[in-house]
Amino acid sequence: MQYELITLVEQGADKTFEVLNLQAANSNFNETLSVHKNDRKKGRALSLYQGMELARAPYVMILDSELASPFGDVFKLWQHLVAEDKVDVCWGDRYRKKENPFLRGESPRAKTEILFNNILRERYHNSLQDPLCEVIAIKKSAWEKIRTELPLQKLRGWYLTPALHQSARLQTLSIIEIPVYDSGRSSKSYNVWKERLNLFRDSIFTNRQ
Repeated sequence: MQYELITLVEQGADKTFEVLNLQAANSNFNETLSVHKNDRKKGRALSLYQGMELARAPYVMILDSELASPFGDVFKLWQHLVAEDKVDVCWGDRYRKKENPFLRGESPRAKTEILFNNILRERYHNSLQDPLCEVIAIKKSAWEKIRTELPLQKLRGWYLTPALHQSARLQTLSIIEIPVYDSGRSSKSYNVWKERLNLFRDSIFTNRQ
């Protein structure tokens, strides 16, 4: 299988950029490792958007460098997306996995996401079970349908999925939710209070719409 791996490196992470470029030079023939460095500090959400825009393959997956969800669970989303013609998006659902650290809210990130997942579910009719889960597989054709609906001026900080969830046209896509495990592990770059404030602002903005 041939695949493309797109990496977005924040401004100032020069060592990471150097290591990834070295890895790209040594990639095997099935892999295209595309390394991009932000010209300014954009944050994870805007970087993920940029990665979706750069993706050329018909199927796109969002991953994180912490790998809080194991590859076995992540690739279940890809398998469903490829096998089921009518499905546009496979969205992770961490609430349906038993013995999941995410559900116990042991990490600050998990506690924040559980709190705001409840808020987002109340805001939307026929909401996803796990709106803030960013283990997602999406067809590039589906992305093209919703990309112009995303409120780019609201993309800040860690989370891309609230913007995806706010897209009115997202409701026209065929979405299935797949159980995924989450270890609760968080990046050191995750700022608890800043992300809570961002999510609170998003919730207020959504309520006014």
